[in-house]
Amino acid sequence: MTLEQLQYPVGKWAAKENYSSEEIQANIAEVLAYATKFKELTQNLSEEDLEKTYREGSWTIRQVIHHVADTHLWHFIRIKQALTEENPAGVFGNVNALAVLPDTQKAPIEDSLQMIESTHKRYAYVFSNIPASDYGRTYYHPFRQINVTVPQALDMTVWHSRHHYGHILIALGFSI
Repeated sequence: MTLEQLQYPVGKWAAKENYSSEEIQANIAEVLAYATKFKELTQNLSEEDLEKTYREGSWTIRQVIHHVADTHLWHFIRIKQALTEENPAGVFGNVNALAVLPDTQKAPIEDSLQMIESTHKRYAYVFSNIPASDYGRTYYHPFRQINVTVPQALDMTVWHSRHHYGHILIALGFSI
């Protein structure tokens, strides 16, 4: 695999202007499914497995799981901000700095897997219960430096799940 394929195993995220109600429903289902997929993929991993990386110098599987838990919580908060404020600047942190904190490097992954599951359930509940008139609401994504609509944010979370799930598969020696 090329360096770019290792970095972006499912390609880079590209926002669409509009999403159909079918696409939104499919994304809601996928967000829910990924909580289970992460848990099933990692449930029998040894401590040695959790230290595997998907490319030289990359995060370990443990760091990836903690990263997904942290950033999907941010994704959820950004959506809540967008639904209650006018184009807020979404909460953001330095993911590389977080990746070297003691909890991210050494804590068991079970708590983060529970966070992913709970956050994804809440995320799906919010999306399943907001009116279509809220789909045009936005927040400013500080890392991407763009305004993101509510459906784009959902799509980004699905992409982010696929992206890091792919990293774990690569680290474990599976093909994508």
